[in-house]
Amino acid sequence: MKFTYLIGTLTVTSALLLAGCSTNETSTAQVSNVEKEKSVELTKEEKIAELPSPYDEIGKRWAEWELPKEGRLPKTDKAYQGFLMDDNSDPKETGVIYENGYVFDKKSGYYVNAAYEYDEEFEGKPPEVTADQREGMIMGLIAEYFGNEYSFEGDFEPDEMYVEDKNGKKIPNQTFIANLYVDIDSHKVDALFEIRYYAELDKNKPLIDWANETINFYLDAKETDDIEEIWKLYSEGEDNIAELNKTVKLARE
Repeated sequence: MKFTYLIGTLTVTSALLLAGCSTNETSTAQVSNVEKEKSVELTKEEKIAELPSPYDEIGKRWAEWELPKEGRLPKTDKAYQGFLMDDNSDPKETGVIYENGYVFDKKSGYYVNAAYEYDEEFEGKPPEVTADQREGMIMGLIAEYFGNEYSFEGDFEPDEMYVEDKNGKKIPNQTFIANLYVDIDSHKVDALFEIRYYAELDKNKPLIDWANETINFYLDAKETDDIEEIWKLYSEGEDNIAELNKTVKLARE
């Protein structure tokens, strides 16, 4: 069979050879064009436009937002000179300090911290952020709550969803479920409520809708006894958070 194939190849007509050359030249040109397209770096705006909905709308809004010029604490102000963070670090080099006590990162625009008065019982709370500070507050909360890997350790691998009982039968792993519930209650839902609160004040409908959907994924996961459904809903919530985290980093970092 190999010998016959070789003869057939050697006896190809000149016309076919010419056609083959033409095809090869066209293919080479096409490959070259593809390589050129790949070598063109997309702008931040183009990358955001390619995100799926609603992340494209959310990302566009964040990319266009700027730290407000109004309300910045003058460097000559006594309060500015004595401004320290909770860890005694000085934010003046990397942060923008406002008269209402809020500090935002100079580069990313993320909310960093807030200074406020409290009584002898350490009771007190910062004033509301101004309308033009809200985007920075939202992005800062996302970075704070979801920007880094969680230190919470639990059985989060899908292959740990089941354990064997004394008879060797696979049954749902209750520790796995309990750990998911702890993560939902301690690290997810409250943070999402806070993000939604500021999104509602800001009338940011795409983000409000995102928050509602994500909150429902986690809450619904606690309403079913089906471990497969619990994991599915929990994973959908995680996917939403990962996509939003990717969006804010693309828009601001």
